[in-house]
Amino acid sequence: MLDLIVIAIYLLAINVVGIFSARAKTVNEYFLGSRSIPWVVACFSIVATETSTLTFISVPGLAYVKGVGFLQVAMGYLLGRIVVAFVFIPEYYEGNLSTVYEYLHNKFGINARRIIAVLFHITRILADGIRLFATAIPLAILMGWQDYRAAVIVIGVATFFYTYYGGIRSVVIVDAIQMVLYLFCAFMGIYMITRLTGHGLEETFTLIPAERLAVFSSGLSEGWKSLFGSYNIFSGLIGGAILSIGSHGTDHIIVQRVLACKDKKEAQKAMIWSGVIVLFQFSLFLILGLFIMVLLDNRTFTRPDEIMPYFIINHMPNGLRGLMLAGIFAAAMSSLSSSINSLSASTVLDILRLQDRNMPEKRRMNISRVVTVIWSAALILVATLIQDSTSPLIELGLGITSLLYGGILGIFIQGRFIKNFSDKAALTGVFVSIAGVVIISKYLAVFWPWYVPLGLLISLTVGSAVDFFVKRKAQ
Repeated sequence: MLDLIVIAIYLLAINVVGIFSARAKTVNEYFLGSRSIPWVVACFSIVATETSTLTFISVPGLAYVKGVGFLQVAMGYLLGRIVVAFVFIPEYYEGNLSTVYEYLHNKFGINARRIIAVLFHITRILADGIRLFATAIPLAILMGWQDYRAAVIVIGVATFFYTYYGGIRSVVIVDAIQMVLYLFCAFMGIYMITRLTGHGLEETFTLIPAERLAVFSSGLSEGWKSLFGSYNIFSGLIGGAILSIGSHGTDHIIVQRVLACKDKKEAQKAMIWSGVIVLFQFSLFLILGLFIMVLLDNRTFTRPDEIMPYFIINHMPNGLRGLMLAGIFAAAMSSLSSSINSLSASTVLDILRLQDRNMPEKRRMNISRVVTVIWSAALILVATLIQDSTSPLIELGLGITSLLYGGILGIFIQGRFIKNFSDKAALTGVFVSIAGVVIISKYLAVFWPWYVPLGLLISLTVGSAVDFFVKRKAQ
């Protein structure tokens, strides 16, 4: 009962904070915060948005079964953000964009903007549906529910209210609070394991098999097959960096936060420091997973994502257990609220283009909030349909986004570096890339970090070839 009270108080308090921090009266305030979000708040919001539930639940489970090799990908994430900060962000601020897809409008026209925005909608609804489902696991276990659907609805509804009323400003402020909470919970988890086992930090590390602590791998231990089928220095740095460029340079759920900063330098600081914090955060949650392995003596689980909830439910004391579950909800809600607001922003500004229509601002706001309701319901619906995956959910979620990011990054690169590139050629490259990566993922034993580099290569190659023939034919 104490745990449920802690969770209920948290959910109520976070909605109160979110609603009372709201000042949105225009579409610009609702989706961009009047471009006045402090870079530190934007930075924390980026971190909370991208890692969220999958970090809290799935990363410890990943370390439990596979070790800390995922850190190689996190290092690539930092490299990718540095590229985004100095290559793409200056371009976005020069164009005074309302969404990242407006950049494609300026380079290729309205069709490119709307098509890529639709792909963004598809990616976010699937990936964030998985994130929401991951959060429902511990709540369902705590409540004794056999079906995760009720837990999904509870979390989704709790997130909806402050997102609906406050817009982006409420979202980023709540994100910052939630990030601090779930990082604190991770530290508390590590501390409690040392208390439960009677081992100090250093002694606990000595009980972990050396292969689980190995950060770096060449990926060549079993030849080329291992290189493309595991976490290694090449898939991590190359795949992680290009994935990060795609996600943080072309996905509006992240770019929306840097566009809400007051200027280019503030946005660059938010982007780069988010990479530093994410590297630390992944390290923390991977260590937590290894410590859980020591506590549970490496017992087996049907699903890796059940490990963290099992630890919390069965080994944390009353009150602290509720706080840690609240930390999981914090992680979920930060991602879910960001997804709802960014999806709504793209729908309103890229698809419906309300900013260009002659109507009262109040009506624009009413339509924006209706769109927010629709996307909230859609994310909850998708999450209720995910029931039978046995893979770590973080890999499933990242795998889905990785199928599209390569092709989408390709069109942004062509717009950024090549003048007068054909819109038809660029879009052809995007769709061939997506189809190609889907086929590769289905029929070839290629690990998910390689999806974005391969998709980017296909997009650039096909797009350039079609552009060459289009221009040649025009002559």
